[in-house]
Amino acid sequence: MVEQFKAAAEAVGAAVKLCTTLDEAIASLKELAAGKMAMTSALPGNIHALLDDLTFAPPDRTDLADIGISFAMAGAAQTGSLLLDLTDPAERSATALPQIHAVFLKASTIVSDLYALHDILARTLSSSGSSYLSVITGPSRTADIERVLTIGVHGPKELHVLILEGE
Repeated sequence: MVEQFKAAAEAVGAAVKLCTTLDEAIASLKELAAGKMAMTSALPGNIHALLDDLTFAPPDRTDLADIGISFAMAGAAQTGSLLLDLTDPAERSATALPQIHAVFLKASTIVSDLYALHDILARTLSSSGSSYLSVITGPSRTADIERVLTIGVHGPKELHVLILEGE
């Protein structure tokens, strides 16, 4: 399913990198983020700790961030879509405001299609507290102005998916 996800995501404009180790994914991210201000949504502790040498935008100046970094709950192979839990409004900003969005995705969480996300959605939405889930397919795009396709008007111009195959 990884190859199907990669093909579908690339077909809608995402850049996909298959990484056999977390170190390889972190190195790719650092290369992408070089010289840029970053911000993150919630990341697993082991990943967040490896990013301490990046330059982060101050929390009150998210407008300065060039790259947002997040971690997907799952991916849908048929469409190349990513499912993210963005309950905290600041976390939503990391996926929508910067021009570049980089997302870590575990290969083991890729399912066949959007329908196969049912169990994850049911579990997340039935838990106590509020939830804000987002399904992202490719970089932001719109054609609502004279039906001319424009990339990056309502969100990132670039979407980079780092698939963690070996972890």
